[in-house]
Amino acid sequence: MRIIIEIVVLILVSTATLHAADLKIGHFDLQRLIAQSDAGKEAREKYLSRAKNYQDELNSRAEKLKKIKGEVEGEAKKLKENEKPSALLVEKDKEYAAQFRDFQRLQGGYQDELKVYDAELTRKVLEELSPVLGDYATSNKYDYLYRLNEAFAYATEKRDVTDELVKAFNSAHRK
Repeated sequence: MRIIIEIVVLILVSTATLHAADLKIGHFDLQRLIAQSDAGKEAREKYLSRAKNYQDELNSRAEKLKKIKGEVEGEAKKLKENEKPSALLVEKDKEYAAQFRDFQRLQGGYQDELKVYDAELTRKVLEELSPVLGDYATSNKYDYLYRLNEAFAYATEKRDVTDELVKAFNSAHRK
């Protein structure tokens, strides 16, 4: 039985060696491809625009909170030792606490929404990229195209086709 396994392994290794010279293999850096492509840049702009809108809203609310807190602290400083705070001051303090909790919830919600939005934009870019990869590989007679850093511990620069894919992707994206 061991001899049969050794023969099969020997046949597989020799066959792979014979065909290895015929293989055309390339790799690309997906992150760089997305970052440098027109579609990736458009997606990034959309993301940044939404993030800016959220940040503007948070900044506006933070200013309101700062104002309320300043009013509460100003009134609290006017209190004499052992003097009870007025009902108005207590209400202002409660209002501040409620708005601060709302602010924190809103901030967390915006962060979660931005993560989902980023994933959605990336997915759309990848969907648009997929046929370009297939067309590029076929027209350039590649047997295999691998994503760099996901399949290899090392890959030589001369097999990197990222820049060519960016050009092909930009061309397809403009159509």
